[in-house]
Amino acid sequence: MKTDVLEKIGLNKNEAKIYISLLEHGQSRVSTIYRNTKIHRPIIYKELPSLAEKGLVTEVVKGKQTYYSAESPDKLKSLVDTVLYQTEVLIPSLKEIVAIDKKPKVKFLEGKNAVKYVYNDILDTLPLGGIFYRYSSTKDSRKGRSFLPRDYEYRRNKQKIERYVITSEAGLQRKKPKMDRVVKAIPRRFGLFDYDVTQIIYQDKIAVIDDNTDTAIIIENPIIAEFQRKLFMVLFNLL
Repeated sequence: MKTDVLEKIGLNKNEAKIYISLLEHGQSRVSTIYRNTKIHRPIIYKELPSLAEKGLVTEVVKGKQTYYSAESPDKLKSLVDTVLYQTEVLIPSLKEIVAIDKKPKVKFLEGKNAVKYVYNDILDTLPLGGIFYRYSSTKDSRKGRSFLPRDYEYRRNKQKIERYVITSEAGLQRKKPKMDRVVKAIPRRFGLFDYDVTQIIYQDKIAVIDDNTDTAIIIENPIIAEFQRKLFMVLFNLL
């Protein structure tokens, strides 16, 4: 588990094992690192300079012996920052590669992870301080957090995402007041939520979720999304 996380932020498997070994056992010679990790010595000698370049390992000479020490795990934050910076720089150039197409892009999802995919996509798509607009069905409200990604609330709060929500009268009673969420209810007599369908509008996308079958459709098109957003706000302001 620890090595998996380290690999995600830029270390290879051997680097991760060596770094964790040095954290666990303290200042060590190459022979000790070999004994603790079972990584062949030539590979250890190859990886140590790379770890030093990343600021995670320092070399200490005592007499004729060379020892290696792990730097504080706080140093990992700079690696994460570097990866994030490189990603931010890369994204615009990757977007330029994508062919411009005015036709809507449609993605169909089904299964127990369909809804989780939608909510992850919302967070991946919206910028810091972004807004999404949601028609929340009664069944969607009853599900609570069970259908959300595990880290959804943490990421949403970190990104300072705001929400406008239209729901049923029953759904409104279940939702506690929050600073970053405004909720209004449609009277039951209109039957808008009789079919347990949830719709979410975010950036250039509209996600439609059938809460009866755990299926979802994501439509990506700026014109359709803006049209749906304006319809939502017209209704929202009338409630």
